Amino acid sequence: MGKFVELDYDEWESIYKPIKNHLDPNASFDGYMFETYDSELEFVKSQRPDHIWMYGDGDDGGTYIWSGWGFINRIGYFITEVPCPPTDTIQVLVSHNWYYCENCDAEMEDPDNLIRDAFQEQDLEKCPKCATIEELTLVALEK
Repeated sequence: MGKFVELDYDEWESIYKPIKNHLDPNASFDGYMFETYDSELEFVKSQRPDHIWMYGDGDDGGTYIWSGWGFINRIGYFITEVPCPPTDTIQVLVSHNWYYCENCDAEMEDPDNLIRDAFQEQDLEKCPKCATIEELTLVALEK
């Protein structure tokens, strides 16, 4: 049985070496991502499975790249020069969760959903930037 390996994007890029999307000069991720439809999808499907990586939304709200082909929560695909080891599963963190405040339009990283959970539990549509001292005390966060 293989290993479960977690990498950040820079580590993954230097180890597995994604190839440029030759079909779209304006592709996402500085030209490396392939779309999930039309000629780009056909190109991805024509590649060796151990060179295919799926980019998508994680269950925790972050975005990830996973080794292999997938459909659930997919946003796009990457093809790499270096294959993924056949028995390993690799997960690449691309971005953490973000909390968006409907009240003041602030955006902030919330990797463990602590802000979201604290404010939703008290049914407050605010964030640490716009909440009053009383509301921060209520959600057990300090300014």
